[in-house]
Amino acid sequence: MMRDSKRTRSAPPREPLEMTEDMTPRSKRRKFVPFGEGAVLPEEMLTEVFLRLPIKSILRFRAACHSRYAMLSSQEFCQLYITRTEAMPPQPKLLFISPTANFNSTAVYTCSPSKPIDDLLFTLDDVRGNYVEVAPSPCHGLTLLYNAVAPAYYVFNATTRAITRLPPYQDVIHATAGVGFDARTKEFKVVRLFRGKSHEIHSVKCEIFILGGEEGDHWRPTAGGVPFRFCSFALSAIRNAVANKLQPVFVNGFLHWLINPSFLLKAPRAAIISFSLTDETFRWIRSPPFEVSRVHLAELDDQLCMVRDLRNGLPTGNLPRDLLEPRIVKVIGSFGSYRSSKKIIIATSKHKTCSAYQNEKSDIRFSSFTKSFTPVHRTRKEIGFSTPLSKATKEILLRLPAESILKLELVCKQWRGLIKNEGFVHAYFEHKNMDRRPKIMLVGKGSEKSVFNFIPLSKWLQEANLGTMFLDKKVVCSKPCHGLNLVSIEMKDYLFNPCTGYRMIYWNRDHQLYQEWSNLSSDRCKDYNPFVVGNKNVGMGFCQVTQSHAVVGIFYYWKNYESRQYYLTCFMWSCSSQGQPLPDPPLPVNDMPPVSLDGVLYWMSEPRLGQSYERAIVFFNIAAKIFDVIPCPSCIAIWDSRNPCHAFVVELQGMLCAVLSNPVADKLDIWKWDHGLWSIAYAINLKFWPDYSLATNVVVPLAVDPIDGKVLLNTGRKLGLYNPCKQTIENLLALDQASQQQNPGVNRNFHIARCQDVPKKFSQWKLSLAPCEKFANPSSASSGKNPFYSRDQSKELNSVSQKIMPLVPMLYEEGLAYYPTTPKLRVLCD
Repeated sequence: MMRDSKRTRSAPPREPLEMTEDMTPRSKRRKFVPFGEGAVLPEEMLTEVFLRLPIKSILRFRAACHSRYAMLSSQEFCQLYITRTEAMPPQPKLLFISPTANFNSTAVYTCSPSKPIDDLLFTLDDVRGNYVEVAPSPCHGLTLLYNAVAPAYYVFNATTRAITRLPPYQDVIHATAGVGFDARTKEFKVVRLFRGKSHEIHSVKCEIFILGGEEGDHWRPTAGGVPFRFCSFALSAIRNAVANKLQPVFVNGFLHWLINPSFLLKAPRAAIISFSLTDETFRWIRSPPFEVSRVHLAELDDQLCMVRDLRNGLPTGNLPRDLLEPRIVKVIGSFGSYRSSKKIIIATSKHKTCSAYQNEKSDIRFSSFTKSFTPVHRTRKEIGFSTPLSKATKEILLRLPAESILKLELVCKQWRGLIKNEGFVHAYFEHKNMDRRPKIMLVGKGSEKSVFNFIPLSKWLQEANLGTMFLDKKVVCSKPCHGLNLVSIEMKDYLFNPCTGYRMIYWNRDHQLYQEWSNLSSDRCKDYNPFVVGNKNVGMGFCQVTQSHAVVGIFYYWKNYESRQYYLTCFMWSCSSQGQPLPDPPLPVNDMPPVSLDGVLYWMSEPRLGQSYERAIVFFNIAAKIFDVIPCPSCIAIWDSRNPCHAFVVELQGMLCAVLSNPVADKLDIWKWDHGLWSIAYAINLKFWPDYSLATNVVVPLAVDPIDGKVLLNTGRKLGLYNPCKQTIENLLALDQASQQQNPGVNRNFHIARCQDVPKKFSQWKLSLAPCEKFANPSSASSGKNPFYSRDQSKELNSVSQKIMPLVPMLYEEGLAYYPTTPKLRVLCD
């Protein structure tokens, strides 16, 4: 909104009189003049004034009063404004769609040759990732946008900044959609052409959604469906639209799709399949007198045009360099009032830098900009969410714990829809973790309903009869990544949300790898490292481009430190894939778990294996699926077989850190990687703290408290807060000392979460809702005795193997993150 350049001063206080006297000579009569009454401009003059204002000012004046809203929203005024705008000298403007930093939202810009800087129109907070498609030209000012990550369709008016998200639909692999205007019913319709399931008799289908229609918030099939004689043409058009990212073009009441002959067995007679929005019928247009390849459709002067790319057959000197280098060149529209001054707008795949992001994808995210006051009708669901009651309900739910949120889903459909809304899930996560302080849970042995149980740290220090929940197998937990934690045992890996109990199991790996492992010899390391499980190194990251979690595992089949030989394989799993092999990393990695930062996983290399005798950091870009190496600090890179120092990587305060553990000096040197340079961050001295001695423990810095700067240290059996200024440690937890249950030195500033029972669900993708059960058993706890002073409990604690922790501490983020019950059918690819 624009602000006035000058502020009007407030008038001095006046007497509360409605009339003032005009003092005249006594010989004349006194006259009363109304105060505050001014001249009123005629409506015709006001209309002429409003027609000369920019659109954003008109939108502000609509909020002045009911009469101004009715006048400025009338169809007559909107038509006059658009007519006057078209009569003015043309100023070409384009819409540009670009993801924001970290792909957390999508921004819509306007760009013009006359302005060196693009103007931000609005930001779509619910459109995340980097798989967005936009229609090249609007329909009466309405533009269709498709987000393949959600997946979801959006319709927005760039002039008024109004936007609506269309209702959900059947998710399929191949689909294409366009927006058009029905001149008979005066309605805007979104037409979706897609291929259904293979076992269906009529696999090619067509659905329509009417913006603001009486049918409600759902898609309906077309009146006549897709006739059989058009099925092959429609299937070719769908595949061509998906493969080449070509949206249909709306011209004169029809949506037109281009038919690609390469997807058919023989050359078709038709080149274009068209759909009438008025009659809801299909027709086809005959092929031109040339081969329909490297072509696309465009609308110019209200006419359907076919653009043919002939750059490969022309001499390079006939075209400018800007049109020769891009792989894709498209005509998206034209501007100009007269035919002699018409100019065609050409967009290329060489997008410019916008919002610090260089878009080099093959699709084109430009669309022509048309000024229009066409209203964007919101869905009934969006109207319901915008009511004061829904807003108040949302504010209350944001302040409740996660287990209460799950129970409130059963109240009514409205509450369930609000809680399941993606915007609410993200808002809940941000609200609960805004302080960025560490939150600790303990992972214990599960029951019949759950593989693991999660208990808050404070509850472990208070409750009784918890010894029966001690782990009987080695467990390694990762740091939280967008609300989920990776919990690994030797043969399986789980994705858990400890606050809600949602979990995902990778069943597809244990059977395959177990057979391969059993047939190969192995040289297992005998180190009792609490952060290592089996002969694998598994990490979880979050792909910001696809907005999904991914698990990357490096599996050692065999390694020998004397001969420096090894054999490994690498796999990656995600919600939408069964696992795919990856190329081997350039260097072997050590046993310590990786670090996840901004869609990249980092490992410390193993200098005892391979040809390199120096340490380096191996990283894997999840989106690009590429391994690479960055150097270590010089003091860490140098390795000697006689040097007992150990190195690994951690994440502290959102930055990559390299840690050098020196057991001789009992010191941890932590270096941080900032803007391509290494600098010392912390020097942790553990010489006076034998419980954290590096000679007998593997000490890992887990987090840094943003309030007091203390570093949370973890040995697997002990948790402590290290004060860098005083070089002291405040113990939080000691699992190997029973008397530490009532430790008076527990820091209560750490946030604790509690998990209640949740219903159990299973899906075909082994996705289940596992309950986070309570550790306390009321029947045994009623005795009031402290179990840690009983011989049985102490015996059970001491009987636990030294390489298996009775409970595993884990950091977590409170949220409602979960995986969908079914994977996305449409593959996200460039």
